[in-house]
Amino acid sequence: MAKGSVLLADVNGRDLAVAVVRPGDPPRDHQELSCASLRELEQHLTAAMAGHGELVGAAVCGAGPEIDGAIAMTAGDFTLTQSWLRAVLKTPRVALLNDFAACALGAPRLAPSAMTIIHDGKPAKNAQIAVIGPNLGLGVAGLSPHRVDGWVPVVSEGGHIDFTPGEPREVPVFDALQKKYGRVSAEHFLSQPGLTDIHWALGGGETDNDDLILSRLRDGDAIAREAVSIFSALLGAYAGDLALLFAARGGVYVNSPLMERIDGLLDHAAFARRFADKGRMSAYLKDIPVYLAVGRCTLLGLSGLFSASDMKYSAEEVKFLDC
Repeated sequence: MAKGSVLLADVNGRDLAVAVVRPGDPPRDHQELSCASLRELEQHLTAAMAGHGELVGAAVCGAGPEIDGAIAMTAGDFTLTQSWLRAVLKTPRVALLNDFAACALGAPRLAPSAMTIIHDGKPAKNAQIAVIGPNLGLGVAGLSPHRVDGWVPVVSEGGHIDFTPGEPREVPVFDALQKKYGRVSAEHFLSQPGLTDIHWALGGGETDNDDLILSRLRDGDAIAREAVSIFSALLGAYAGDLALLFAARGGVYVNSPLMERIDGLLDHAAFARRFADKGRMSAYLKDIPVYLAVGRCTLLGLSGLFSASDMKYSAEEVKFLDC
């Protein structure tokens, strides 16, 4: 028998968020580190484990689809595999999952203080949930209730679906991005590059700095204000689509560093208008709440893959167990 810790890590191809906690405990703090290669990742994981003894296990999520125990980073130049993680972490119990599957698992574990309401409503009990994360790309997942107190994540690559304008002011923006990229998807608009491209399409000039656009908005710049308003409207439309797609009567959660930076600058009226504008299904969406969740929801979700009872077992005793 052995007691130890579990390692939790969120890898997006550019950055790493990592925490080491006791099994069953949520991460109260974590490190955020630059990480654009497997070599850097190995160094950071080794450093994080120092002083914690033998791991009970680890849970790692990556920004990309998980296929046969491997995730090719959508925003990076390396592939993360379960076998590589087992070798580096020296524990056979390693869960590897899509980052928004982890984010979805974290949603029911959020403290009320970690959420603000974007669209008011009343969540239905034992109902499905949807999560969205506009950041480097556009993360999407669902969460379905299982038995009495469990949840099953529904993985998705819904950020890459076709996307169309819904209001006249959006048409020139779509036309400009189609000329620039060819096919455009939801991710082309609802992401950090998407916000800067919307700003560019409105005549705001070339920039890859979304913080600059937000700063201009705070200073009263009209183009920046319109760019964020269109972004807000498109996010509302997309959130409403996902609420329908996942039957997310339990609520829609929006979680990403970009959204935390936008926060109070979001055009709530534009978001609400497009969220509910679903024709005959508008009444269905009326009572579905939408929350802005702050913090690393992914790490919170990963922590839920372990419980205090896991401390009873050494790695050797669970060598055939995968999460």
